[in-house]
Order: sequence, then structure tokens, then C-alpha cells
Amino acid sequence: MAYLKLTDVTYRYKNSEKAAVSNLNCIFTTGRLYAVVGPSGSGKSTLLSLLSGLDAPTEGEISYNGTNLKNMDLDRYRREDIAMIFQMFHLFPLLTVLENVCYPLELCGVKPSSAKPRAKALLETVGITADEMKRFPSNLSGGQQQRVAIARSLAVGAKFLLADEPTGNLDAANTKNIMDILMRLTRQEDYCVIVVTHDSEVAEMTDWVMKMRDGKLIL
Repeated sequence: MAYLKLTDVTYRYKNSEKAAVSNLNCIFTTGRLYAVVGPSGSGKSTLLSLLSGLDAPTEGEISYNGTNLKNMDLDRYRREDIAMIFQMFHLFPLLTVLENVCYPLELCGVKPSSAKPRAKALLETVGITADEMKRFPSNLSGGQQQRVAIARSLAVGAKFLLADEPTGNLDAANTKNIMDILMRLTRQEDYCVIVVTHDSEVAEMTDWVMKMRDGKLIL
């Protein structure tokens, strides 16, 4: 079982006396789908930034499988161990759907001849058809684009997925489809998915809801 652990984590932005997050103690493990909820400014996005290694704690420690992130190669950590899923999808508009998923594989040194079948398999897993794989992102619906974004996040094998409002731009039907995919990843393929959301219905679909207020976790 892989895990991410926060121990007495506090983070202050430069030139700010107020802590964006304060004294966080929690653990995230594979095989679970988590929701982090709370009002704007409560520290949810800062938490994701810390977990991804984009920011380092002002105080305390974040460890991945027992190793402090500050002692790790963070570029490699973000390539191989942790991946982000965004509300706005962030797909490359001038690459086809298939090319979007091939891109991180090739970035990690996978030859195009091997990247292509692997990308196709991932896209099929999230319900993207062969015809849709040939299209550019702008020719897909929001729900389809989010599925592509999930497939791309899975491409390099990262077992921890950080999802920042992944259903924020989707209707109810597509929201359920995306959450079904994320639930399946945790239950059947032993991923850890951490979803930041304002949607109480999305939170209710997860295994564990963590509430944030004024930079603190209220479990």
C-alpha cells in the first residue's frame, strides 16, 4: 500500500504572516477516493500544490512512502508518482486526442511505436472510441475531454491522482460518468484519488470527506 503523509504541515506564502494551511496531519493511501471540501480560500488548492511538490511546507513534513519530499527528485516524482487532473482539462489543442495521451509517455522516453498502443488502451478504458481518438480536443464535449485528461494522467503509471474540481464544468450525467471512472480506479486498480470539490453530491460519492476551513482540516 502506497501512501502520502502530512505531518504538522504549515505553509505561508512569501511576505504573508497568515498561514494558508496550518498544522495539517493526515494520510492518503492507495485504494481510496477522497474528497477535500471547503469554502474558497480555505486552503484546498494549497494542499494540492503541497502534495504535488510544487510548493514546500514552511513547517512540517510531507512524505511519500516514508521518504520526505524535500529529499526526492521532484521532477521525477511529478512524472512517475503523482498526476494532476484539472477542471479546465489543459489538453494540447493542436494535438489529437491520441497524441495528447502519447505525449507524456514519449516525454518519459517511451518510443512512439510503444506509446501509441498504450495510449489507445488507456483511452478505451475511459470510454473514448477509435474515431474520437483522431479528433482534436475542441471537437469533443466537456465530458469527453475530461476522460482524455484522466487517460493522460494515467499514462505514466502514477498511482496518486490529484483532481482539482474535475467535474466543475460538467453536467450531472457527465459528472457521474467521471466519478464512476475515478471510483473504479481506486477500487479495481488500487489508485489513490484526491478530489477537491465544491459539489456536495460529488463528495458523497467518495470514500472519505475531509473538510477544510481557514487553512485547517476538520475531519
